[in-house]
Amino acid sequence: MTNIVTKPITFSLPIEASENINQVAATRVAEKLPEIDQATRAFDRSNSQTTLSLMSLTMLNGHSPMRMLRQVAAEVETRKMALNEAQVSHAECREEILELEGQDDIVSEAKLRMKRHSLMTLEHKINGSIKDIATLCDAYENLKEKHGIDDWDEVSFEAEEKRHHVRRSFELMYRNLLNGGRASTSTIEYMQQYGVHPQVGFTEVNGYVQYCGQRISQGELLHSNDLEEFLDEMAEKYHKNVDATAERIFGKADFVNPEYMLQLEKPKGDEDVSEV
Repeated sequence: MTNIVTKPITFSLPIEASENINQVAATRVAEKLPEIDQATRAFDRSNSQTTLSLMSLTMLNGHSPMRMLRQVAAEVETRKMALNEAQVSHAECREEILELEGQDDIVSEAKLRMKRHSLMTLEHKINGSIKDIATLCDAYENLKEKHGIDDWDEVSFEAEEKRHHVRRSFELMYRNLLNGGRASTSTIEYMQQYGVHPQVGFTEVNGYVQYCGQRISQGELLHSNDLEEFLDEMAEKYHKNVDATAERIFGKADFVNPEYMLQLEKPKGDEDVSEV
């Protein structure tokens, strides 16, 4: 296969058009555009590593490790699809460049410059997607290490859902009280759905808000981790309420069916031999 070297991008116009072009501006562009093109390579994706790790993975997921792991998988899948499409566009662009390089007319030369620019832009975007995936792989490994997760599947994900939703309901209640001093209808309904009495939830969160206010007034500089720890405490304290709600509705606490889920196969030799 012929290797195509992406050449520096230049612009060229017929000499008869030069009177219509501002030569001062054109000189400035020729001088600075290569530097700007080089700098553009540092912004070859929509998000920074910081934004991707701290915002994209926690949006609507909170600090739930299982939900963040699932979000990593979803983000990677999105970029894999983009790379699959990009490789086709890249191959097509290379073929067009090879065809144009064999021609010797001004129209072909102009098209060749355009195609080379398109190829360079495409490669920058591909590079950005690859760096995003690498960042997500790092986040995946860090999450597993931090939370002691070796392997996980749909069953282990479902096992954490009750705790996540209870925690999330208290988080929304906290936001409601800061925003307007009252619980929204949707938050009240959310708490009921997962077994937390809304007035109990309101009292717990309001007490925490008052406690934080006192500490701040005394000069303590709180970190948001303080809030996260409070939410963890609420999840631990109330997550079993979900079982009582499920029993009221379905007649049993364990209503999810593992037979419908994708489960990791245990390696041979790991079977339960307790009854042998």
